[in-house]
Amino acid sequence: MKFFIVVVLVLQCALALGLPAVIVPKSNHGERDRHTHSLQVRRNPVLVENEALDGKCKKIMFFYLRGSTQEPNMGKQPGPQLAEYLRQTLTAERIAVQGIEYAASLLDNACVNNQLCRPREVTTAERQIRQYMDKCPEAVVLAAGYSQGAAMLSSVISNRLEQKYKDRITAVVTFGNTMQVYNKNTIPNFPPDLVQMFCNKLDPVCRVGVPLGAALPGHLDYRKSAKPAAEFLIKKLAAAKRWPSVPVIADIDRSKFASMGLTFRNIFRGAPKGTSEAFNDAEKLGSLTEPRLVNVYGRGGARVDFLGVAVDGVADVLEHGGKGGDYKEMRLDEGEFWTKAEVCNGQKKGKDRIGYFRAESSKGKNMEVGKRTNQCQKYVAEKGGYFVGLYGEAGSEIDSLGLIEHVGS
Repeated sequence: MKFFIVVVLVLQCALALGLPAVIVPKSNHGERDRHTHSLQVRRNPVLVENEALDGKCKKIMFFYLRGSTQEPNMGKQPGPQLAEYLRQTLTAERIAVQGIEYAASLLDNACVNNQLCRPREVTTAERQIRQYMDKCPEAVVLAAGYSQGAAMLSSVISNRLEQKYKDRITAVVTFGNTMQVYNKNTIPNFPPDLVQMFCNKLDPVCRVGVPLGAALPGHLDYRKSAKPAAEFLIKKLAAAKRWPSVPVIADIDRSKFASMGLTFRNIFRGAPKGTSEAFNDAEKLGSLTEPRLVNVYGRGGARVDFLGVAVDGVADVLEHGGKGGDYKEMRLDEGEFWTKAEVCNGQKKGKDRIGYFRAESSKGKNMEVGKRTNQCQKYVAEKGGYFVGLYGEAGSEIDSLGLIEHVGS
């Protein structure tokens, strides 16, 4: 057994030493970098998240435990990618992201049984999770862990937390869980329908329970699982909160829009994805440092047939949908911004569509088209931000709709 553990440690250390060095940036999530939180998953992901520790309470908390030898406190993957999918969909004002601190050493992950080598590290993680949940007693919790972090999270939930804490955990995902085989693909003493475990096809760690597999490529990259993991967490959250619809993570590649300060608020999907042609106003805003919206307009009757925006300096027409309905508009004066919106579901011949749209300015002006229903989503721009465009799908009417927000530096 000693020889086996030594082999594991030598191989894993060699792997770790072969990886490129990464400088861990400090972040206090102040005003200067707030707008970057809801941008597309970053090319250079943030490795430290302390919003539950340093910030105010929000409606949702997301806890993440990194894998062995990864940089504190989120690692390079898949934590930052998952966090950003959640943040861009649920919005930064509603979710606090927190990396759970623990040693994440190789030695702690070398025991070939159903226990971690040093239970005190589990206690360290447990205390932090309790602390944050006690600090914000009204917040619901989403959680995730990778490799050893997944095992840590499983142990905390199954063996350490009282039921009052477990009841607030809406959903959990794990990636390459080192204890997945030993726990029979479950988190003991926790509802199985609230857990999804991601295990790469060629990852022997979670496939057959071989710790040596941590040194193999199949275990080392779970970035592709970040989006489906976010979709699972959000689906369970929507069910728990009884939201009228499940927010959808858009497929738009937003990395090229990051330098423009553009963020994509979660899309409200009326018709199923792929019903009609996709559109994205951000494609036309690339040449503008500070896009200034001058008009929001549309047409609608029983539903939303057509929407458009006019942006100063953009010659192209940013219009989407068909020709039906009554025309409405909201013209903006100098120093006036589009800051609020509401979108509701509707139907055409028994099929879901966007039924209602309302825009409101910073000075109280508004426009609305369609008919309001009881299945709606409201949007408020971040502090210092304002809406500048639309994305979604449209044919002869608007089928899906999301808002594009600009937040200045």
